[in-house]
Amino acid sequence: MWFRISNDKSLSDTLAAIRRESGVSQAELAERIQSDRTTVVRLESGRLEAFTRLTSAFAMLGYDLIAVPRGATVTVEER
Repeated sequence: MWFRISNDKSLSDTLAAIRRESGVSQAELAERIQSDRTTVVRLESGRLEAFTRLTSAFAMLGYDLIAVPRGATVTVEER
């Protein structure tokens, strides 16, 4: 499964969905990224200004981000 990320909400929602699909709790993810659960909660709720700025910059330039599983083959076709 892949995810199109076009704004901070879709970035946050994608992170939460992938974490849940992976069977990883917020606390486990926090430990694995050497952070705390509060940071993961903020990442998944879109309450990080950096998310908004990052996705806004790509959107302003006419781009979306795409999250794909590592090892997946990706083909992009221009419209």
